[in-house]
Amino acid sequence: MPTPRFSIGIDLGTTNCALAFVPLDGEAKSEILGLPQWETLSGITESSALPSFLYLPDEAVADQIKGGAATKEEWIVGRLARKKAGETPGRVVHSAKILALPPHVRPHGAVSALGTGNDIARTSKISPLRASALILSHLKGAWNSRFAHGGPDFEFDSQEITVTVPASFDAAAQRLTLMAAQEAGFPEAIRLLEEPQAALYSWLEQHNFASDWVSKLPRDNNGMHHVLVVDIGGGTSDFSLFEFHSPKPQLCPRNQAAGSR
Repeated sequence: MPTPRFSIGIDLGTTNCALAFVPLDGEAKSEILGLPQWETLSGITESSALPSFLYLPDEAVADQIKGGAATKEEWIVGRLARKKAGETPGRVVHSAKILALPPHVRPHGAVSALGTGNDIARTSKISPLRASALILSHLKGAWNSRFAHGGPDFEFDSQEITVTVPASFDAAAQRLTLMAAQEAGFPEAIRLLEEPQAALYSWLEQHNFASDWVSKLPRDNNGMHHVLVVDIGGGTSDFSLFEFHSPKPQLCPRNQAAGSR
């Protein structure tokens, strides 16, 4: 297997998804990947966020998408699906990450997140596990569309991949996330990381963990910093308290000499 060139982080969100990456060599900082998606029936846009909505067009609409290349069995992910939620709710599914968990439904059971009770909804059902897998597959395809032409070591499956999950996810919910990734064709060696912890890492990266600014943050009696991360999400809200240590600022020799006079 080729040596990974990038570390990829995926936020599989209830409302929106995102993909960030950073080269494993060098000092480059992380960057968010633009995600191509259908904005209208005839136009594609690129955005840093992918709405976690899936739309199943009927045959007439499918003929308009991709110049007739789409089929009525193909789910469309992203902005167009979110727009269609208000027009044809029976053909749009969202909140798949939450619907996969008790007490909602079984992860493999077919559901229609919107428009239940009408004839269209009964023909456009999908399991939450499959819905999450389709979203992850879209993210994988976006990466390969941009990088895979560079060779096997640039392909998605060759990279280090981390998927974030809510801090409230228990072992069963984390296992379902891994199952969805497996169904999407992800490599087996992916890692899960709690979303508040990922947010803390990003904050430390942006503010330079070793800088004087961080080292001057308040400390407790043991010399530890405490940071509260409040994650208000589309389906869950988490409050996580982190503890970390940073080096104390050191006086330069000139200042030390001045202080001793």
